[in-house]
Amino acid sequence: MAFLIDSDWLTEFLRDLPRARATVEPLAASGISISIISYMEVYDGIERDQPTPLDRQRIEALLDAMPILWITKPVAQRCAKLRNILRQRGRSVTRRSLDLLIAATAIEYDLTLVTRNRQDYADVPDLRVHETG
Repeated sequence: MAFLIDSDWLTEFLRDLPRARATVEPLAASGISISIISYMEVYDGIERDQPTPLDRQRIEALLDAMPILWITKPVAQRCAKLRNILRQRGRSVTRRSLDLLIAATAIEYDLTLVTRNRQDYADVPDLRVHETG
């Protein structure tokens, strides 16, 4: 089983926090990837936090080591279907646009999402979410 690491865990992993390392590192043997959305969200944090050049270099090296999954036509179509299913169920989709793109990426690539934001993904059909402590 391969995994898609959500932005929350990715950010903590890049900060070398022990809890994130303990969660993410054991999954590496099965394969971990990140969505281009999570990549963008991490870079948003870099721009906001203005790390030192050495910190920026370390973060970029870690990001470059992880496969990045793009928003392809099938991912975009899957996301549109998810949005319509959730709208029909009376669920919010607008404020969750980025989360739904991440969910669609996980589903389309047959990956299990690793996230702490279980509430944001609880109503997404066909999405597998990794149980974390």
